[in-house]
Amino acid sequence: MFKLSKEIKDGMKNYKQSLDELLQNKIPQVRFKGVRVPWGIYSHRGGGIYMTRIRIPAGIVSGEQLIALAQASQKFGSGKLHITTRQDIQIHNVKIEDTIKLMEFLSDFDLSSRGGGGNTVRNIMSCAKAGVCPDEVMDTRKYAVALTEYLIQDEKSFQMPRKFKLTFSGCAKDCGGVITNDMGFLAEKGGFRVYVGGGMGARSILGKLLEEHIKPEDLPYCAEAVRNVFLKHGDPKNRHYNRLRFLIEKIGYPEFQKLYREEFKDLKAQKKIVLRDIVAPKYEEINDSIAQNDDANYKEFLKYNVFPQKQKGYSIVELRINRGDLSAQELENLGSLSKEFPNIDFRATQKQNLLICFVRNGGLFKLYTKINGILKDFLYPETLLDIVACKGALTCNLGVCNSPGLSESLEEMIKKEFVGSYAFKKLEVRINGCPNSCGQVPLGKIAFYGLVKRVGNRPVPFYNLLVGGHKAASNTKFGEEIGLIPGRNVPAFLRALFKKMEVALSADINVDEYLEKTGKGLARELLKDYIAVPSYEENKDFYVDWGKTEEFSLTGISQGECGAGVLDIIESDLKDAKEFLEKATLKDLYKALIYSARALLMTKGVDTIVESEIMAQFKEKFVEMGIVAYKFKNIIEFAFSILKEEVSQTDAKAYVQELFDEVSAAYKAMDPTFHFPIRHELKKEAEDKKTEEKKVASHEVLMDLRGVACPINYVKVKIRLETMEKGDKILVYLDQGEPIINVPASLKNDGQDVISITEKDNYFEVLVKKEV
Repeated sequence: MFKLSKEIKDGMKNYKQSLDELLQNKIPQVRFKGVRVPWGIYSHRGGGIYMTRIRIPAGIVSGEQLIALAQASQKFGSGKLHITTRQDIQIHNVKIEDTIKLMEFLSDFDLSSRGGGGNTVRNIMSCAKAGVCPDEVMDTRKYAVALTEYLIQDEKSFQMPRKFKLTFSGCAKDCGGVITNDMGFLAEKGGFRVYVGGGMGARSILGKLLEEHIKPEDLPYCAEAVRNVFLKHGDPKNRHYNRLRFLIEKIGYPEFQKLYREEFKDLKAQKKIVLRDIVAPKYEEINDSIAQNDDANYKEFLKYNVFPQKQKGYSIVELRINRGDLSAQELENLGSLSKEFPNIDFRATQKQNLLICFVRNGGLFKLYTKINGILKDFLYPETLLDIVACKGALTCNLGVCNSPGLSESLEEMIKKEFVGSYAFKKLEVRINGCPNSCGQVPLGKIAFYGLVKRVGNRPVPFYNLLVGGHKAASNTKFGEEIGLIPGRNVPAFLRALFKKMEVALSADINVDEYLEKTGKGLARELLKDYIAVPSYEENKDFYVDWGKTEEFSLTGISQGECGAGVLDIIESDLKDAKEFLEKATLKDLYKALIYSARALLMTKGVDTIVESEIMAQFKEKFVEMGIVAYKFKNIIEFAFSILKEEVSQTDAKAYVQELFDEVSAAYKAMDPTFHFPIRHELKKEAEDKKTEEKKVASHEVLMDLRGVACPINYVKVKIRLETMEKGDKILVYLDQGEPIINVPASLKNDGQDVISITEKDNYFEVLVKKEV
């Protein structure tokens, strides 16, 4: 359904070039991070190996694509894949040199990691059952996919102040979570209700209503307008406070609405946007009854895994994928089912599961038998056993606790004691290894996020317990924080909590109302019995995380890479420039000059390692625009004088130090949209120079030799005059002192006509006519 754009395919060439430069040690790892992260490539915990996150718009993926993903994982990774809560699919343990091979391989199947990470428009989600759900108002698949195609062909979507997440829901049940994303579209008759400014994390916020109703044709204008407001007014420097929800909080919702309305109006006036009209395949309804069999597990399969499809004669099958993890062989075998069951399609869900849609009712037992030979444990999706867990400390740089390890322990307990109970059918558990929200913990009915506390000066894995979250469009609620619990006590606490809740839960009870009125208080009271941590001597288990054998520590934790991008690149170049400045040999000072000049170019869309291009672009975009001092207009000439050792080490260091200071000051003054203030005095100087240049006749030449010492300045003028015709004029800028004393006199001795010498604020203009 999703088609990969030419822009994305062409972008792989630029990625390959940067990767080649990295492998040839032409650019450092920290600089390359700004390139790879927007391509969805993140380092695993500890570094040295990588994960690639593949964008799956609306979660829709064909059998052929599943096979391709599996083969890519076998060829270029370790044969391990992971379904995320944003309906992406991750390939793990990829060598950095193989990332481009993986991209090129998957592009043949309309699959890409572009926008899988970093400050980009992330994967656009939709209800996993879109197009087949009996309750939906509208099939949102085509809108989610077409909007993805439109937004990600635009380079602006990869230069955001922070990640930008969108989602669609087909009805008020709100499977997509429209109020918990940066932007959410809720289907209603004839169009969409639009919400904006939601998000989950360390400070979760519910979104606000932006549009009561928009028509489908206005969808791209609405989405692009919000994106543009965020792009122009978001704060890329403050990584902990730069999501769209914080921008709205900062400027106020009325001001945000005003900016949005203006942007929407401008877009409508400027261009016509028509999304690709995606027509979903249609299937004739059939008279087909559900296949029956006495197999006990098959009966459980029909009870828990099979859902009615709105197309008569077909069913939806949901497979519980433990923690979203699959082997390449498992995924390839699942994808191959499309060869035996024509017309089925697959969907990745926000609960890290897989749906198989358009399964003929009569073929359900055959499908069950095939799946039973592929997966060991796939029964009971959407139950207490269907635990959502991020990768946590297993692979993530930000992971504090090993959430998958805790999940495994809970699954064992639940299987033994709660299968089939009302608690089993109505409750759910979500786990995150840190305060971020990859596991969508604020929406969990029972949820935990990891943190660390010290007990007796030793680190201990803890979790914060949340109760009562759920999705329901404008009635969505985030879970309430109940209190902290040591990780080792979580299974015992939940066992006790489920047993007490089981007494109250019944078939007709509304579980969300129960949790709000009774469940939170029950959990808070019961938690008191499980908060104590024995000393290390009494019980060392409390000091070891679930799924681990070594004592708990934060070894391997580091800054996350979602914010990688322009700022990382700027700071990397400035750091390198400073280091070379401190060494201060002429060779080092030349490198410091290059790094200083290159540091800010990324903000102007320039990323090059060609030194002449770096200096030319810096001169054009920063010197001539009045952002840094006009004296650096001669940066190219001065750089060559350093290379040729025609300038002293003292003068070179003074020049480069001043350049570094100017660039650093400009960076500090940069606004959230990567724009720089033009300093008044620089702007005036730049304008004055342009005026003076205009005064010079077309046959005159301008040479700015300020900052160039004697006798190099004289030599440069002499060489330039030799290329000119007799009668031509040249206007030369010279510094006070030796330059203005020596150069005009030397030129007169050569027989040239020095027409005039004009004193300015801190330099002289010398107009020379060629006579010999």
